Amino acid sequence: MLEGYFDLDDTTGPDASENRKRLLAVQAALEISKASVSASTANSGIRSQMDLRNVAQEVASLADAIQDALEGAE
Repeated sequence: MLEGYFDLDDTTGPDASENRKRLLAVQAALEISKASVSASTANSGIRSQMDLRNVAQEVASLADAIQDALEGAE
């Protein structure tokens, strides 16, 4: 979904590495968010709109947490 966002084809160096890491963390956060919003326990209609707004507000925080956890594992 976001593969071309940073235009990382054939790029190297610390900036490219950090962008790749961030891209993976954001993709993971989006997958978690997508699963959460589409879960059978999620309500439809207005509640779904609220869920999407909450996801939009929290995707960066979730990506930060995922990235922090992965960097802590190194």
